[in-house]
Amino acid sequence: MGKYINEDSKGLGLPARNKTAHLIEDGALKIDTPLVWIEGLVCVVENAPFDAAGYAYDEDEMAEFKRIGDRKTTWMIYEHAKNIAK
Repeated sequence: MGKYINEDSKGLGLPARNKTAHLIEDGALKIDTPLVWIEGLVCVVENAPFDAAGYAYDEDEMAEFKRIGDRKTTWMIYEHAKNIAK
């Protein structure tokens, strides 16, 4: 899990919590847990103190996010993910 999204497509920093809502406002589309990898795949993981928005840039990265376990995850397609993830 090595590339994260900490700002939106306009360069505005994402809040520590509610990253899902902010990304949806910026054009992301919420989806069910994916069965196959597609470009633009993002997983938001809700940790106790903060949310982490990770770019699942390939099948292996997608599989890592699927192994999160007990934390809530939200999957989405975000067309800007590849360009802004670091």
